[in-house]
Amino acid sequence: MKPIRQSIEFDKKFLDKDALKVVNTIHKAGFEVYLVGGCVRDLLLGLEPKDFDIATNAKPEQVHKLFKRSRLIGRRFRLVHVMFSARKFIEVATFRSGQVQTAKSGVIVRDNCYGNLEDDVVRRDFNINALYYDIHKHEVIDYVGGLKDLEAREIHIIGEAKLRFSEDPVRMIRAVRFGEKLGAELSDEVKNCILDQASLLSNISPARLYEECIKLFHNEYGFEVYEQLEKYGLLKHLFKQTHKNDFIKKALLNTATRIKQNKPVTPVFLFAVFLWQAQNERFVMIKKKQRSFYLAMTQASEEVIINQIKQVSLPKWLTARIKDIWIMQSKLEKMHPKKVDDLLQNPRFRMAYDFLLLRSQSINPELKDVAKFWTKAQQ
Repeated sequence: MKPIRQSIEFDKKFLDKDALKVVNTIHKAGFEVYLVGGCVRDLLLGLEPKDFDIATNAKPEQVHKLFKRSRLIGRRFRLVHVMFSARKFIEVATFRSGQVQTAKSGVIVRDNCYGNLEDDVVRRDFNINALYYDIHKHEVIDYVGGLKDLEAREIHIIGEAKLRFSEDPVRMIRAVRFGEKLGAELSDEVKNCILDQASLLSNISPARLYEECIKLFHNEYGFEVYEQLEKYGLLKHLFKQTHKNDFIKKALLNTATRIKQNKPVTPVFLFAVFLWQAQNERFVMIKKKQRSFYLAMTQASEEVIINQIKQVSLPKWLTARIKDIWIMQSKLEKMHPKKVDDLLQNPRFRMAYDFLLLRSQSINPELKDVAKFWTKAQQ
């Protein structure tokens, strides 16, 4: 393959200083090194990248030795995280070859055979994500037509879609997310293969899908992503207990607005919304046999969450907060004058109130007066 090399000098304010430090350190040690993937794609589109990934011919152990504050991670893919703070790291990957170890289902379980730049290109998922940037030559390197696809706003997979999705079914939900993020059209091959192979998503570990779900919905286009996941039959393999209603739409649009306004968002809220209907239905069934409201509520919450974590793993801190939001709904609905101050002091009050407010604006219009009461109580 002969690559296209396009000279371009990106605006320095969009280039992460820490990522440049990592690239320069690896380059000075005599290795080949590039910015790669989503950051190059976003820079070309004039967007500010959220993450900067780096690809190099240096082995993970060699990269690890170059940085005091770094750690080796991963079994499926061996990577290096160069740490800059408790929450910030730059990910460095070694060029991978096409040799992979797969399970019977076709899913890749090991991919630690190293290769050169050309090998690494064909191991990536979509043309638009297989662009490399040489910061020293100010050049974008394109082996697969990623530049052309970006210009046309199209998403094509590298290689044969059926095989690539069976190797890693997460690529299907990534295709949907990129389509909405970039306003791009999925190729017919990608569309048809997702419709045929959506069930393969069930082969992915619930722990891996937690992070992927946050990427799907914590953005400015979460509701559009939700609709596409439903359209392609992918949603039921992430949230089988969730069915679209106005509450979910309202919550996803509200999340998008908060992100646009640089306000904080939390996965607790969205997971609580996605599972609320299932929790209610389970509660009604249990309440027929269990007199105690609190015990019925607790049992319903537990059962719904246990069913969910079989598909998408949720950390314990997150499930505890979801339960708090749910249990507080009945307390807020009662508007008990003696309990107003206590509830206002509760650390979960704000989330529970927002939850109630969105319910009153969607599936529970009868709660509008209750929502007004709590709005006034905070003033």
